[in-house]
Amino acid sequence: MSIDSIVSRFRELSSDEKIRLVQELWDQIAEDIARMPLTESQRRLLDERLADEENNPDDIEPWTKAKDDIFRDL
Repeated sequence: MSIDSIVSRFRELSSDEKIRLVQELWDQIAEDIARMPLTESQRRLLDERLADEENNPDDIEPWTKAKDDIFRDL
């Protein structure tokens, strides 16, 4: 089935069906991405962030304080 025919069929769906289909597609994409191995740059960045957290455990702001700061600034 071609992309054009899929898009054409998609346009025939009700709004509720379109939403359900998009949710299904997004869930499938998320599963596919979760199975992908990290790139070397992603692994390096993750290692750097973990090392920073381990070396500076007091340099973390609790979520409740961060959330309060965000809402106060809105």
